[in-house]
Amino acid sequence: MTVNPWIATCAGVVGLLLLAAIFWGWRQGGLAIMQLGMSLC
Repeated sequence: MTVNPWIATCAGVVGLLLLAAIFWGWRQGGLAIMQLGMSLC
């Protein structure tokens, strides 16, 4: 079974976008938690 290069490229791009979205959300969430902790202390 040969993998269509176009499908492989699309899968790679989607994977990278998912990683970027997860990283951005994690960073934003971390900043919000830090600010919440600072205001609580």
